[in-house]
Amino acid sequence: MDFTVRRLVPDDAPAYRAIRLEGLADAPSAFGASLEEDAALADDEWRARLGRNFAYGVFSGARSADELAGIAGFYVEGGTKTKHRGHLVGVYTRPRHRGTGASRLLLAEVVASARQHVQFLYLQVTQNNLAAVRLYERMGFEVYGKDPGGLNVDGVMHEDYLMVLRLDRGQPESDRQ
Repeated sequence: MDFTVRRLVPDDAPAYRAIRLEGLADAPSAFGASLEEDAALADDEWRARLGRNFAYGVFSGARSADELAGIAGFYVEGGTKTKHRGHLVGVYTRPRHRGTGASRLLLAEVVASARQHVQFLYLQVTQNNLAAVRLYERMGFEVYGKDPGGLNVDGVMHEDYLMVLRLDRGQPESDRQ
């Protein structure tokens, strides 16, 4: 299957909203936000998010107008002393597109973009999400810590790995293909 990756724009808001809410429902322990919080956002807020954030989509098919198969984004910390740090957030790939290479292509694009803005890219991932942990490791991320109370979802605590990719060391092998 062919995939294309591009930065999302405000006109992508309906498709972005749909996949984001799907991800929050499908994998609530993978996100800091809740389905209820995001479902309550107005359409204008979804458009505004895409206008101010670094959000990317991977589309199935040869044209970017095809199905939005996955999303990911990053943000740059705003402080003078921390603006060299970015955070990978909101990563979700629809189940039918997992294992197809779509997630790797999406993350490679996000990492390439982050490389233009920050020296370190951080993420937090639930420890039992082994497929995601393995993908992040293949992309060059390394575990630097653990958060025993990363998320509390419906009274269940989920432990997280804290991971970092040093963008000041050159490209990881998986980015050079």
